Amino acid sequence: MCSSESGTGIRPGGRRVRRSTIPAIGGLFGVAEPTPHHPTPHDPLRARVLAVLGGGRGILDGGLPPLVFAVVNAVVGASAPRATALAMASAAASVTGGGIVAVRLVRRQPLRQALGGLAGLAIAVAFALQAGEARDFFLPAIYVDATYAIVFLGSVLIGRPLVGIAYGLLVDRRGPGAWTTPLRRTLTTATIGWSVVFGVRAGGQTVLYLADQPGLLAAGKLVLGWPLTILAALVTLAAIRAATAPSGGIQVTDGTGAA
Repeated sequence: MCSSESGTGIRPGGRRVRRSTIPAIGGLFGVAEPTPHHPTPHDPLRARVLAVLGGGRGILDGGLPPLVFAVVNAVVGASAPRATALAMASAAASVTGGGIVAVRLVRRQPLRQALGGLAGLAIAVAFALQAGEARDFFLPAIYVDATYAIVFLGSVLIGRPLVGIAYGLLVDRRGPGAWTTPLRRTLTTATIGWSVVFGVRAGGQTVLYLADQPGLLAAGKLVLGWPLTILAALVTLAAIRAATAPSGGIQVTDGTGAA
């Protein structure tokens, strides 16, 4: 019989017990729990991953300055020399990036995404001004994406998939020895998938770069940037959840190390 006091109950014999009111945290990855875990949009690990990626702020911080650059370059370039259009576009993008940092600072919001975007913006502007071409504004991002594609694929080839390393860090598992074969396979496949994501991004941007289409480069960066990254992260989490369903991606031990 339960008492009217929330979180407490009385077992037969009159002994009072306290029920935990804190939800279990293993549900995202299917770790066995006393009661079924039903994932919600407020799943703490999913929220943590999205926070790392930046969510809506990441899209704005990373996508707005390039978009401003492309728009100003196109508008001014329609009636002014290319050098003038490039200089004004670079200035407008820089002011936009600085404004984003200022807004984050005033609102006391995290500055990591904004400062990272500002640093990348400074490099992009330097590339464009040095080459005298608006399209070179997008060249550093192409290099970065191509590098990520190679590194993710390389981590699979050496048997250390980066998604597995991230999984271990986020879930506080100290190594793949406690993972089942389906989970290892999923983490490897997910790493290859991320390599494809970065490769598609770099390849698509390269085609537009060679075609000298800075406007489309900005649109492509916006569409293939953070939105695609967040989608890939959610798909990765769903795949890991499926691989660690109640039968488990984590082997349960008896405390002596034996399964």
